[in-house]
Amino acid sequence: MTLKKTLVISAVGAVFSLLAACDSNNESAESEPVSVETGVTESPVAPEVTAEATTAQVIERDPNKNAYFGELHLHTAYSLDAYIFGTTMNDPFTAYRFAKGEEVMLPIGVKKRIIKPLDFAAVTDHSEALGEYEICTSPELEGYNSPTCQGIRKNDMQPFKEIFAGMAETPAVRRKDICGEDGQACLDAMPAPWQRVQDAANQNYEPGKFTSFVAYEFSANAPEGVGGMMHRNVIFKNATVPDTVFSAFEGTGEDLHRWLENHCTGECDVLTIPHNPNFYWGRLYWGKNSDGTEFTQDVVDRRERLDRLVEVMQIKGNSECQTGIMSTDEECNFETVFEACNEGENAGCSNEYAFVRNGLKFGLVEQEKWGTNPFKQGFAGATDNHNGTPSDTTESDFEGHYASNDGEPEIRLGLKPNPTAEAMGMSGDDDPTRLYNPGAITGVWAESNTREDIWDALHRRETFATSGTRTKVRMFAGFDFAANTHEQSNWVAQGYQQGVPQGGALSAAPQDKSPSLMIWAMQDPDSAPLQKVQVIKGWKTADDELKEAVYDVACSDGLTPDPETNRCPDNGATVNLDDCSISADRGATELATTWTDPQFDASESAFYYVRVLENPVCRWSMYDAKRANVEHPADLPKTVKERAWSSPVWYTP
Repeated sequence: MTLKKTLVISAVGAVFSLLAACDSNNESAESEPVSVETGVTESPVAPEVTAEATTAQVIERDPNKNAYFGELHLHTAYSLDAYIFGTTMNDPFTAYRFAKGEEVMLPIGVKKRIIKPLDFAAVTDHSEALGEYEICTSPELEGYNSPTCQGIRKNDMQPFKEIFAGMAETPAVRRKDICGEDGQACLDAMPAPWQRVQDAANQNYEPGKFTSFVAYEFSANAPEGVGGMMHRNVIFKNATVPDTVFSAFEGTGEDLHRWLENHCTGECDVLTIPHNPNFYWGRLYWGKNSDGTEFTQDVVDRRERLDRLVEVMQIKGNSECQTGIMSTDEECNFETVFEACNEGENAGCSNEYAFVRNGLKFGLVEQEKWGTNPFKQGFAGATDNHNGTPSDTTESDFEGHYASNDGEPEIRLGLKPNPTAEAMGMSGDDDPTRLYNPGAITGVWAESNTREDIWDALHRRETFATSGTRTKVRMFAGFDFAANTHEQSNWVAQGYQQGVPQGGALSAAPQDKSPSLMIWAMQDPDSAPLQKVQVIKGWKTADDELKEAVYDVACSDGLTPDPETNRCPDNGATVNLDDCSISADRGATELATTWTDPQFDASESAFYYVRVLENPVCRWSMYDAKRANVEHPADLPKTVKERAWSSPVWYTP
């Protein structure tokens, strides 16, 4: 533990308070002293002032950074689909209260509280139909009594299908009975709810305690009527944002990036996070624009500048990788939703362009072609929850994500039809929602819990994602780490001084040196112990072949990796399916190592990231089966290994 100091300055004088904060790495480094113009006597350890600190409060910044957990993809009643599903009361203000630890009511009438408060959150209601929502819920506006609005207020799924089907047309078409012949009424109605979205974020921002970002989701679907979700979450750094939002009714993802560059100017800063790629139908990493036209240098450059992160996992599945699709990794088949595409298929299935790991490999090719890597993305995790409850990810009390549409265990288990799946044309055996999961979480390593520092950590990709737990993972890469650097008390400081953190880049390898990764992982005390730590490497050979390798680098319970297979022996951890208790004597609280690449070739471009696996626990479906007093579906896994992923580090010759 280190004692951290916060200086609070009021209009009537200076009041000093000490706040104890746990250092996640057992570091003893003190924060950097910075001179502060306050008009009062300086403390000898005066803290650095954040960009958004006021004269009422100055937030200390830790140069070695701390881990913060948050949600970057969450829907409330302001998203018209969530409203139709039954989330009519939980608005952005409610969502932030839930994120801070307050109890809220789910649409199904169940009271819910997050297992522990978040450090940051962004409500990302759909920009599409934001104006339609405003008109259909405001009696004073023309269009309120239109047939479509009446159906929406009755939670009818037909208007949902009709409104969002309009986005797939070329050009996109809004519902005329709400928006008028030219759609202008809905465009005119958008700024009012957008202002309330801003108000909710700004009013709930508590520097040093809780960070809330102004944000929204751009939600384009794949053209040609094949569905898909070519969405991006748009995260603004501060309160300076455009007067309105850009939606798929106005253009493509490439148009969104151009619009943001033209409208987010001055003090406005923004980044975008592509939606879970498994639902993109391969169009995120296929090396072309979303509509199938060819990349240009401008498009590639904008992608690198704006698409800083990607969702590696959310409720709609894991998008890291899938065994048999450019990978033999046995841990890839984790919470997968779609089967591999058959020949000629291009929608509702998985192809080689549907996964983040493959995208990272394709990025090495794009880097050589354009001089810029449009797929140089760090990792984020999210829920895409439509209940207004950010990071509600606990397996044991999962209540679904689609309000009334999946509010019963029997619906989630696939024993009853899911209205959302039916509206998407995915009913019966084609219903993927029974393969969904409680969702994921984003972690960052940042100097303080402020908008400036959390957003900067997101932008530089110093992030990690988890499958829903608060497991921490940290990684540095460099050419000068000693074999025992991870054991030294100042290992974090050495990581920054001698290498780069996750999300960074290495180049110009010294002669006869291979890069080393300094790795540390810490168990979430509310989840299972750690089982092992793995390094995933991808690279492009001199013959332009894309390859990958998986190395177990730290094992729990005193075990060591097999030198032939590069795998840890099984540690024997088990789950009692009768009561979901887990092994009390297996696994580790903390794992750390310094690993050197045994196959490094300085002439080959590469990337590395870390994956941390926990001991198995009961999956949500096991808890649901018990609650519903039914047999667990035979084709669903009964247990799950929660996990965490660090953002990659890239090496470019």
